[in-house]
Amino acid sequence: MDPSSPAPGAFYWAYALCASVVGAGGLYLGLQTRAKRLLFHQLEREKRRSDHLANFVIPIGISLAGETNFDSLLEKILIEAKSLADADGGTLYLVTPEKTLRFGMVINDSLKIAMGGTSGRPVSLSPLNLYDPATGEPNRKNIATSCALGEKPLSVPDTYDAHGFDFSGARAFDQKMNYRTISVLCVPLKDSDEHVIGVLQLINAQEAETKRVIPFDEHLVQSIGLLGLLAAAALKSYLRVKKLTEELEFLRIQIDEAKKERQVAEITGTDYFRNLQARAREMRSKVKASDKL
Repeated sequence: MDPSSPAPGAFYWAYALCASVVGAGGLYLGLQTRAKRLLFHQLEREKRRSDHLANFVIPIGISLAGETNFDSLLEKILIEAKSLADADGGTLYLVTPEKTLRFGMVINDSLKIAMGGTSGRPVSLSPLNLYDPATGEPNRKNIATSCALGEKPLSVPDTYDAHGFDFSGARAFDQKMNYRTISVLCVPLKDSDEHVIGVLQLINAQEAETKRVIPFDEHLVQSIGLLGLLAAAALKSYLRVKKLTEELEFLRIQIDEAKKERQVAEITGTDYFRNLQARAREMRSKVKASDKL
């Protein structure tokens, strides 16, 4: 062997080194390509969301403001929020004077469930207590009540690996319906005075292409929050109009009753009515006298 030629070990070492460099380079390029692809998909998703926000949320806000049917209003709010988030299902809760969250509407596409709204099916679920009836302590075990009490959005990527919230109800529902509630997002609906008047809850965000369930995108909360502001304004406006309408109706009934009483008093105060009463008494007396014979 020529002493000046490289040793076989050195050759293999150099070959291995080159292969490692090429492999690392390929891996780096592959990771770069994957990162670019992920970034591209993220940018595309954000662009779609921005377009959706501009072309959809603003018009829906105008639509909500003009809605005069309460059931249709609830349905619009929930359906549009669910569409914006690519969610499989959702619930709209309303805060009651009794300090509970009442189910206004429930939708789930996979299970083909629609209760409340214009579905014609009432929501057969009991309200959630915001405070413990026995102790008066805030109920922060449920994510929806905790969202209402804390007045801020809450998101859970996987209910089966969540800590701090009680999802036993969701799991019982899953078992009964052969479903799996994974990701959950709750957004409070606040009026202009910053009072929480409801909670918008969405479940199981989905990838647009594969429909695979994924966590809710944190950037989505802002968009849903904007829709929530519009929804809360529409709800408050509707409830205010409804209250005024009910007050006017009550006042109309009171006026009608007073008018009837006045008309009755005017009739009974006439000589004609008095003569009728006298004749009626006279006839009753004759009937009684004939019965005694």
